[in-house]
Amino acid sequence: MPYLRVLPFLIVLAIVLFNGLKPEPVPQLFDQQDKLHHLLGFAALAFTLRLSFPRIPFTWGLCLTVCAALLIELGQGLLPHRTASRWDMLANVLGVLLGWGCSMLAQGWWRQRLGEPLPE
Repeated sequence: MPYLRVLPFLIVLAIVLFNGLKPEPVPQLFDQQDKLHHLLGFAALAFTLRLSFPRIPFTWGLCLTVCAALLIELGQGLLPHRTASRWDMLANVLGVLLGWGCSMLAQGWWRQRLGEPLPE
């Protein structure tokens, strides 16, 4: 059932879109907690995209996730109780890079462990 491989990506995408574009921001327990949310959310998005769609060329996937990271932040600027922030955009892009780096490490580990590429 290869279509089940896409399910984690769709779940992460729904969570990122819901929390990124809802009218009220997520309550914070400590200062700048939102940067951690941005970083981890987009890292998870990029990681699951790479594992869900292994045939997408690296540059296309990277461009798609960076564009999503920037557009969601710009979308927040259009909401009445939210603001767009360049620091949030930076956290988003760093999260994308972290997610792609982790996916490449996971793919390398998979190949080393089993001696074969990820299943497609």
